[in-house]
Amino acid sequence: MATIVLDAEGGLNAPAAAVAAAALVSMDDSTDAPIDLIVIGDAAAIDRELARQSHNAERIRVRPAAFATSVERAVELVKAGVADALVTAAEPPGALRSCLGAFSLIPGVRRAPLCAVYPALPRPGSTEPFALILDVGATLRPMADDLVTWARMGAIYAQRVWKIDAPTVGLLSIGRDPRVGPPEHLEAHRQLEADTSLRYVGTVEGIAIPRGVADVIVCDGFTGQVVVGLLGGVGDALINMARGAYRTRTTWRVGLKLLEGAVVRFHEIVEHNAYGGAPLLGLDRTVVLALPSSTPAALASAVQLAARVVRADLPRAMAESLRSPHFVS
Repeated sequence: MATIVLDAEGGLNAPAAAVAAAALVSMDDSTDAPIDLIVIGDAAAIDRELARQSHNAERIRVRPAAFATSVERAVELVKAGVADALVTAAEPPGALRSCLGAFSLIPGVRRAPLCAVYPALPRPGSTEPFALILDVGATLRPMADDLVTWARMGAIYAQRVWKIDAPTVGLLSIGRDPRVGPPEHLEAHRQLEADTSLRYVGTVEGIAIPRGVADVIVCDGFTGQVVVGLLGGVGDALINMARGAYRTRTTWRVGLKLLEGAVVRFHEIVEHNAYGGAPLLGLDRTVVLALPSSTPAALASAVQLAARVVRADLPRAMAESLRSPHFVS
């Protein structure tokens, strides 16, 4: 059983969103491995919110933040081994500082990347409607060695969490020509091409990202953050365009009615309701950062994701992979 500490004070909808998410998770009996939750923040406010929600009190413990911020207190509980993982919707810069200051990097990791998902067409060997992109904001200007390390960690993630036997990896670039790009990308391509532990498919263009060209896409944090933000904007634009078209012409209403399920599903994926948040990889502890605007459903998904990562024993698996020149599953 995984124990997840949930920061109730992080996010724009605190503490209501986090408490509602905890209630949802506590009532979920769909898996054989239930999740224990520690909800941390203003204990009185959390208790008031819980009183309004149907929940399983046996799976939720409330802890006050006391004299620290809720993120800092949550980090302390994970570091002490009281909880297995942390989920927060706090603003990323502050959450990153707290986590990077308290937890240790896995040997061989110089920078810890954030990884996020994006909707992608089906790929051989994968049933996930997502692919993985990293980094998405933690390291804006990585070195070539960082990109190679992230590629291996991303592949381990796809193996252990998504159960993909041999995940494919691509390096985001401005084209298919590996001779074009910044020096660190050219060197990363050279190293990835020589790494027999990875199924490296080469450099990939931005237009190919949602086509399912690879299970894992590696890039610098600045570009990755732009990409996932753009995909989220596309979801909003698609919904707004559909609403406008629905009001304009009767024939469009019929077509949009037929597409309604697909449009809503796409919007849910890019809004992270189905996935929840971005794991911070490369640390000896499990951390999932959710969007500050996360809904209860998105935060509940983030908690479930954190539990999946804990059960996959991801930090240990990544440490083993980076110690060996051969890929360790």
